[in-house]
Order: sequence, then C-alpha cells, then structure tokens
Amino acid sequence: MKKQLLLIVTLWSILLTACQNTPKEPKSTIEPEDTDTIIVDADQYLLMETSEGNVTFKLYRETPLHRHNFVKLARKGYYDNQQFFRIQNNFTIQAGDPKSKGATRETPLGENDLDYFIPEEIQPEKFYHKRGALAMASYYKMEKSSGGHFYVVTGMKYTDKKLFNAEDAYNKRLRKEVFDSITQTAPYAQKLKEYAKDTKRYMPQIREIKSQISAATDKVMATRKQFHYTKQQSEQYKTIGGAADLDGYYTVFGEVIEGMDVITKIEKRAVDSKLRPIEAVIIKRIREIDAPQD
Repeated sequence: MKKQLLLIVTLWSILLTACQNTPKEPKSTIEPEDTDTIIVDADQYLLMETSEGNVTFKLYRETPLHRHNFVKLARKGYYDNQQFFRIQNNFTIQAGDPKSKGATRETPLGENDLDYFIPEEIQPEKFYHKRGALAMASYYKMEKSSGGHFYVVTGMKYTDKKLFNAEDAYNKRLRKEVFDSITQTAPYAQKLKEYAKDTKRYMPQIREIKSQISAATDKVMATRKQFHYTKQQSEQYKTIGGAADLDGYYTVFGEVIEGMDVITKIEKRAVDSKLRPIEAVIIKRIREIDAPQD
C-alpha cells in the first residue's frame, strides 16, 4: 500500500514540477487576444507534426478556454520546434517549455512557461484521463492551468480496485472543498481565528467547531451525487488504460484521434534521471486542420 501511495505522489509531482519554478507569477486571467476569431461552439482539430510522426488532436467545444488558448498558441507558432521535455513511461509525455527550442542537453527544461494561467474547466464526468487524453499541466491543481505546458496521457491499465480507489479519492477531495469553504464562513472563521491565539487552551472549542463544520459538510454532500465512473469510462481504463488518479486535478480538453502509435513511439524513448529524452523529440509545428472525414 505504501509503495502504491508513493507511486501516485511521484506521478503527481511530475506534472506539478513542470510549472512550480516559473520566473514570473502568472496573471490573474487568461489572455483574451485572438479568442474572438476562434469558432465558438464547435470541436476543433489540430495536427501536431513531430520528429517521430504526425498526431491529430480533437479539441472539445465544452472546454472553450483551454481550446481557445491552445489554438491561439498553435497559430502563433508557440510550439513550433519545441521539445518534449518529460516522458514518463505508462503515464504522460509533456511539452510546452518555450526555452526548449534549440535547447542543448545542458539547458534545464521544464521550469519555463507563459506568464498567465487558464481557469480550470475540469469535467471528469465527460473528459477524463484515458490513454490519448490531451490536458494542461497546472501551477495550482484543481484551480487553474498552465498557460503553455500540455501533456498527452499514455497511462496504464486499471483494475476494478484501483478504479474504486481513484473514485474514492476524488469524492474525498470534493468533500474537502466543501469543508474548507464552510470553514471560511462566519462565524466559524472568526471563532477559529480567535482560538488560534492559544490553541492549547481552546482545543476543546476548536474540536467542537470542526465537528459542527463536519456536520454541515455532511448535509451539503448528502444533496450531491457521488462521483462514479461510467461503464464506458471503466472499460476504457481497464482495456486501453490511462491515468485515473489525475482525474479531478487537471483539465482534459482534447484527445488523440489519429497517431497514437506515434505517441507510443515517443513514450518508449530512453530518458535520463530527470525523465528527459536522451535524444530530443521535436514538435515541428502544430496547425489547424479540417475535421477528418469518416
């Protein structure tokens, strides 16, 4: 059990460290530039040309902020000639560091990004971390996404028990959000602030308040439907695989519809101790294309 927990923590940290040491604090809102020229209510398709072959993405209309941002960056050539700077076998491949263009082996990668973030559009009921999912890394998981760092899920196959654990963890996170929200309301916040001056003396009162908050949280959660994977989601996680432990943390805004063999080829590349490919894997460019014909 300890080994499994350590693995999950390690995998989360891989996505987080991509954005933690950014030189500038992100702006409070996404850049509005160019979004009015992007189709509002439609899926969109992008072709990513790499040194290993081509990959076609479908971007979801239901995640417009992330979709608009990704299309805008593709139009500007932001990703052209970038390298995949982190490859985790059976997990994800990640890119988006602007300093990876023409970088040598001595150039540190993974700590550079754009100076803004994107408000989260997390919808695990619809868009989840199945194999081939396209998502954004995050400065602050569950809250907002990186401006430029993205990843594609390769993942692993899940058992029923592992899926149950992923569901349970997600529902506990939802409950904690409610608990924290109630804690910040009056009079709870005021009393806790007062008692914090001498926690040893007021420990019985603090425990009573937290008990009241917990009871209030239970009432709220009783009105909400617990999260459960659908039959289709469960089957995909068990047959094609993915990274269910990331659901609820990061925004999935698209998926690979052609070229998963290329993603697999990239995933299998040899990496160093920092999970950076020994031989560079280049994104030649990402461009918009028409919807593939059935």
